[in-house]
Amino acid sequence: MRTNTSTTRIQVFSHQNTVFHQLLKPILRQDFERLAKQYHQGQKLRSATRWDQFIAILMSQLSCRQSLRDIKSNLESQQEKLYHLGAKRIARSTLARINEEQPARLYQQLFI
Repeated sequence: MRTNTSTTRIQVFSHQNTVFHQLLKPILRQDFERLAKQYHQGQKLRSATRWDQFIAILMSQLSCRQSLRDIKSNLESQQEKLYHLGAKRIARSTLARINEEQPARLYQQLFI
C-alpha cells in the first residue's frame, strides 16, 4: 500500500551573492554591451569579450594583483564565481592584447 508523504525541499548548496556581485549591480549589462559596441576598434574579438576584460581588471584591482600572470592564475582559481558573473577565463595574451588595442573610453563613459 502506498501512502502520500509530503516532501520538503532542502537546498543542498546555498548560493550567496558576493561583494563583487554587489559592486557590479549598478552596472547594467545591456548598457555595458552597447558601449562596448560603440567603442570597439579593429577586428572582432574571438576568444574573450570586453565584459571578460572588465571582470578581470576589476577583480585584479580589488585583489591587488600585480601582473598579467598573477591575474590569470587568480581568474583560474575563481572559475565558478566567473560563471555567476557572466564572464569566463581569459588568456594572459588575450587580456594583454585587448588592454593594448581597445580604447579605455568605454570605461570612462561607463562611470560618468
